[in-house]
Amino acid sequence: MPNQFKLLPALLKRELLEHNNLRRVPVILLCIALLLRLAIYMGTPSPDLGFVEQLQLDKVVDNILSSAMARSLYSMNFIIMIAMYITAVFYSLSCLFNERQDQSVLFWRSLPISDSLTVASKLIIALLVIPLTILLCQIITTVIFLDVNSIDYFANYFFASLKYLSKIVVWSMLPVIAWCLFCSSFAERNPFLLAFVAPIIVILVDNLFFAGQLSAALITDRFTGNDHYSFSSLVIALVFSAICIILVTIKRSQRI
Repeated sequence: MPNQFKLLPALLKRELLEHNNLRRVPVILLCIALLLRLAIYMGTPSPDLGFVEQLQLDKVVDNILSSAMARSLYSMNFIIMIAMYITAVFYSLSCLFNERQDQSVLFWRSLPISDSLTVASKLIIALLVIPLTILLCQIITTVIFLDVNSIDYFANYFFASLKYLSKIVVWSMLPVIAWCLFCSSFAERNPFLLAFVAPIIVILVDNLFFAGQLSAALITDRFTGNDHYSFSSLVIALVFSAICIILVTIKRSQRI
């Protein structure tokens, strides 16, 4: 087993090479952030204009410019988080399904690599590499928007943002990624259909017969934060994720 873990870096590299969006999406998001920052800069008065000194003395104008910059930064960070979350979902839905479709799973099974380690590598990409990419993109975006003032921003808000991102990973991303891997492993034709239709059916049935309380506690509130990241929802997420991952590992160990 210790020799197996030496193969983990190679498996992670394989995932990054096979799924181009894991590399492309962060670059696109940073380009959008840079263009937005340039647009804000082009929209502000030029330093060469004569009335800029009067504007800089007007605290009201300064506050407006600062709040506009803050809203742009928060919006861009939110877009980064949502885009990478979607990337993680699509990656998880396709990674196991594609290797079954193109029969490459037969080649990987011929190598001395356990199925559990292969599943673990995909979990690491979705739950560790992608969140770290979100964090890195948000750091670079903050530097792009705030320049030298980004130091003060990091001192006041960075650890709070990191804590919030950690909660999202454990409470929300973990069960979603585990469910997507389950769909990717068990779906015969379209894992996307299974992944999205099944929760919608659960929500509709629950709203018809149980006033939507069950689906709200298990699905809706988890993404809106209405459960306030309670311990009970954490236990539900961990148990559900463990069941899905165990089933995925068992499924992958079976013959096609």
